[in-house]
Amino acid sequence: MAKVSKAELPLMAEQIVQCLGGKDNIARINHCATRLRVNPVDSSKVDKDGLKKIKGVIGIDASTGEIQVIVGAIIEDLYLAVEKITGNGGGKVADVPFYKKKPQEMFSSFLLLMAGCLSPVIPALIASGLLSTVLTIMTLVLKVDAATSPTYAILYNLSQTVFYFLPVLVAYTSAKKFGTEPVLAMVLACFLLYPDWVSAAAEGGYTSYFGLPVLRTTYNGAVIQIILSIFVMAQLDKLLKKIIPEAARHFVKPFALLLIMSVVTLTVTGPLGGLLTNYIYAGVSAIREVAPWAGVPAIVLLSTTIGLVAPGFHLALIPIATASLASVGYDDLINIWFFCCTITPGFIALAVGLRTRKGTLRQTAFAACLSALLGGISEPTTYGITYKLVKPYYAYLITALSTAVLAGLLHLKCYAFGGYSLTNILLYLGPDLDYTNFRNALLLVGYMAVMSFVTVNLIGFDDSSFDNEEKDPAFALN
Repeated sequence: MAKVSKAELPLMAEQIVQCLGGKDNIARINHCATRLRVNPVDSSKVDKDGLKKIKGVIGIDASTGEIQVIVGAIIEDLYLAVEKITGNGGGKVADVPFYKKKPQEMFSSFLLLMAGCLSPVIPALIASGLLSTVLTIMTLVLKVDAATSPTYAILYNLSQTVFYFLPVLVAYTSAKKFGTEPVLAMVLACFLLYPDWVSAAAEGGYTSYFGLPVLRTTYNGAVIQIILSIFVMAQLDKLLKKIIPEAARHFVKPFALLLIMSVVTLTVTGPLGGLLTNYIYAGVSAIREVAPWAGVPAIVLLSTTIGLVAPGFHLALIPIATASLASVGYDDLINIWFFCCTITPGFIALAVGLRTRKGTLRQTAFAACLSALLGGISEPTTYGITYKLVKPYYAYLITALSTAVLAGLLHLKCYAFGGYSLTNILLYLGPDLDYTNFRNALLLVGYMAVMSFVTVNLIGFDDSSFDNEEKDPAFALN
């Protein structure tokens, strides 16, 4: 993959917009850590082959209603360049009603919906994880007394803020996704976190609201409940726009929207979302009880096969991690899955880079290695190496899956979100200094490194597609 300079980004943005069918064919644009996410008005106007040929584009993911252009670490600057051309999109997508979609389209739409709501929150979760790493360093290296240090206490509060106020963040992103009022959505989420409600929820039981029974439950860290509520809010918003006269809409609609949604959230969507979250978590717990080691390998196998054709698959399952962190203080599934499937590609890329004699492939491989091992971003390896060369994909699958089995057997735990890069490896030590767990994490990193080199060299790969590049024998092992 050719490297793109900052000066070339405007041209790259223009080429992407052109291949997407022009700015009038773009309804919405957004981005995650490595991908430009675009909802085109008419998908048939998108030149997918043209997108793949643009300098700096690693690959694309196309599914019903969304095109994802994978570009790696330049995404933030590229997004601004694209947004400068298009605004944030202005066309209107003629969505097919959910009930008219095929089962696979329904599943894909659900994953895209969850990904669209959660991907903008990922940087905050990662920042929280890094803050947890800083806290661990303070106690382990600097010998700070966590019980008496005010700096430690304040930093701890900062590290936990994203989880406590996660409903507010998700309310904002969901409102943007569904096309309703972001500030009102955030007010609705804040309503669920109001101190008096939190105190009442701690007592449990039921109360009443306009004569309707309401379960007193906490919404700190809630995700699915908020997404459901804001989805309903968006539909209600459209209805109120139709029935409220324009002269009164400015002040009547916000009042009616917030009041009605407070009832709907407390009596329907909140408890229902909590029930869904509990069932998901119960399902995961059931798997662990039957075979404690099987949870992580099962999800790794699913993500490296079926999950490859379901964009947003990994983001859709983040609520499991946040629920686990909130309830027991660690995550032993989602972060471990990311750990296996992000660090492994880093070592696969390094093994390919050391073995090949092709200059461009070597440069791509070393850049992809650093991206995965230090940045926690595996797409450069996935799309720049394993998909193109194919055989390294099998080396990746063998290594990641076997690592997942070992992680399950060792009951590896991550004590904050973001434990899928070497820069965050201290998250496996945790605030209570779990040295056994930390040692196991380091052993698995070593295992991934060894297995990656062994499998890449045993299986080999054909890099003849890079024949037009100069060979550099100084960087080859054979």
